[in-house]
Amino acid sequence: MNWTKTLKIISNAVYTVGVVIVLCLATFSIFGTSEPINSTAMIPFTWKEQAFIWLAVGTVPMTLACMAVYKFNAIKSNTHKRRNFIFIFFPGFICSACALFLIGVIIVGMINTFLFQGKLI
Repeated sequence: MNWTKTLKIISNAVYTVGVVIVLCLATFSIFGTSEPINSTAMIPFTWKEQAFIWLAVGTVPMTLACMAVYKFNAIKSNTHKRRNFIFIFFPGFICSACALFLIGVIIVGMINTFLFQGKLI
């Protein structure tokens, strides 16, 4: 067994685990309950918010797994390049969208706090 086949098997396994986690978290962030996890906490996150945050945290590992699967499975030589590219990178796109949304919320909150002294909301 050569190194390329070993890397292909490992990247496919990591990608599969990542896809399952992304699907579970995305389903939970869309259809989950809105009750807080710990109501006595300083910032009581709901289950939906926590799943959304975990999706954003998983952006870099999921994108790396998508790139590894794309590289080691020879997608470029396939007849349906665009379709396979979209299907392979879709979990990475979901995680990236969550991360970009959270970064935008943080930037808007900082602008609101520092420039307008919290008077916009």
